[in-house]
Amino acid sequence: MIKKIIFIILSFALPNTWASEKIEWQEWSAITFAKAMAENRLILINVGHEGCTACRFMKKNTFSHPDVIEFINANFVAIQVDSEARPDIGERYSDWAWPANAIMRPDAVQVLAFAGSRRPDSYIKILREAIVGHKAGTLSPDKLAPYGASREAETAAFTQLRNQIRTLQDEVFKTKESGVFESAEALRHLLLRKHLYGDDNALKLATNNLDGLLQQLDPVWGGMFYASFGNWNNTVPEKRLESQAAALQAYADGYQLTGNQKYREALTNVDSYLSAFMRSQQGAFFANQPDRLAGLPTHMSMNDYYALGDKERRRYGVPTIDHAIYSDVNARVILGYAMAFEATGKQSFIETATQAAKHLLEDRQTEAGWIIQFKLSTELSADQRVHVITNQPLPYLRTQAHFGLALMALYRTTDDPYWRQAAIKLADALLINLEDKKIGGFYGAPDDGTPGRRKPLEDNATAAQFLYLLGVLEKNEHYKVAAERAIRASASPTAVRREGRITGNLAIALEIMTAQYVEFSVVGDANDSRTQALLQAGRSVFEPRKLVHSESTGRYPLRAAPAMYICNDQRCTVPIYKPADVVVKAGMFIDKTSLPKTP
Repeated sequence: MIKKIIFIILSFALPNTWASEKIEWQEWSAITFAKAMAENRLILINVGHEGCTACRFMKKNTFSHPDVIEFINANFVAIQVDSEARPDIGERYSDWAWPANAIMRPDAVQVLAFAGSRRPDSYIKILREAIVGHKAGTLSPDKLAPYGASREAETAAFTQLRNQIRTLQDEVFKTKESGVFESAEALRHLLLRKHLYGDDNALKLATNNLDGLLQQLDPVWGGMFYASFGNWNNTVPEKRLESQAAALQAYADGYQLTGNQKYREALTNVDSYLSAFMRSQQGAFFANQPDRLAGLPTHMSMNDYYALGDKERRRYGVPTIDHAIYSDVNARVILGYAMAFEATGKQSFIETATQAAKHLLEDRQTEAGWIIQFKLSTELSADQRVHVITNQPLPYLRTQAHFGLALMALYRTTDDPYWRQAAIKLADALLINLEDKKIGGFYGAPDDGTPGRRKPLEDNATAAQFLYLLGVLEKNEHYKVAAERAIRASASPTAVRREGRITGNLAIALEIMTAQYVEFSVVGDANDSRTQALLQAGRSVFEPRKLVHSESTGRYPLRAAPAMYICNDQRCTVPIYKPADVVVKAGMFIDKTSLPKTP
């Protein structure tokens, strides 16, 4: 009954939903898979990103073609998924980029997957061959189908796994001169290695890419174009929110470590774009600005458009905005702004972060503690969308993990217990709803009866970072154990082999957990300016492993003046009273001789 109500609401509320689609798209649900089994029909899956140009082509030229519509409706149970609204399914099919197309037997065994759009004739040919194979009973399982959850935990030492990931990451960046920029973690991992071990090769790889990516910034309106091909200047004229989040995070770390003024200017560039184009009235951020403009002359491309100045652009109009607000990507933006505040001390950065986070917590944190990924809105109802919108409020792992890291950063940068309590509530909900109690690790979504449930490698690594740092802060071994189990349960040889080249979060988690945390604790009156100066000094230190907070007496004695203690499980400083001494004492926790530099 609930699903039927949602269907009716969506049919009237949004223009591009089931009511106006001629292909009978179904949602990813146990009911849909059961229908395919009962009717002995093949399952056709289409997964895409709303900003994807190829997805728009597919919708306009293929999914609207009468022959395609008739053939699919007659022979398939068709499922369409917005990869951002359902991050668990988006992660599963991300290997095939967007659009991803897959065909399953009625028993939900995948037999084929292919990337990119297809014209009607070639698409029907693929579908017809699958139908022939189905009738003949010759469809065999696809060897490249998304892997399932491992039944055994990985037992290798974290140092061994860390070194393996380092090698894979270095190979990726060694010859990189362009590419998709949707996550910062791989670059941040290189900077972290320079910080921890004096790895000059890692720094060179990082700065070469940071400098190259500067060319993907829009110098007029600001903002990071999400991809380039062949060289950094050959950009795809589309601005996705995940690219802005990645830029904030990467350039915050880059500036804090190197002091390169160009990286600080990049932060200002991205902030100006987000503030002018992508912020909702409540302070959260919209999903993307696609590469299309209705008023553009036919002889002009979007690259021609973005080569113009402000007045010339506005003469033709402003590209549309996808008004969807996805919690996981917003969390990454919030984290980026908190990091930018730490790197620059610019107050407006942390104000932007806290406004967005408070709105999303108030609007989307459930009584059970988990964060809703996506909600319908009035602004969204007017958008011309490519994909069917389904509203399935489930506790997706990606959402919880990234929001957890954002909350930890907000607590670190503000010392406001509001964020700490929200993080605890979220962590407990994560453990209750998604953890595998047997061998550990977290599923991408709760068990809803659909096939192929798995433990996404990168999302588990993100959750591990969150829980490990929260465990240190709360002195809660349960969180820390869950963090280690998350990596061991998800980093199977199969998963690392398939995804090892894009495992930035896993790389960071392993570096932090093998090198240990660094906790900056200040004992003193929170209203004392000396306490605040010490806290700010801790925030300004480039130390990605850090926790910064004030605390009452107990572990440390109350002294005549506010004092900072920097500690981990291996060592602890003497009391620090002067902010200028903080960066010097923090250097005690960097052991650049403990491991050889990566060649």
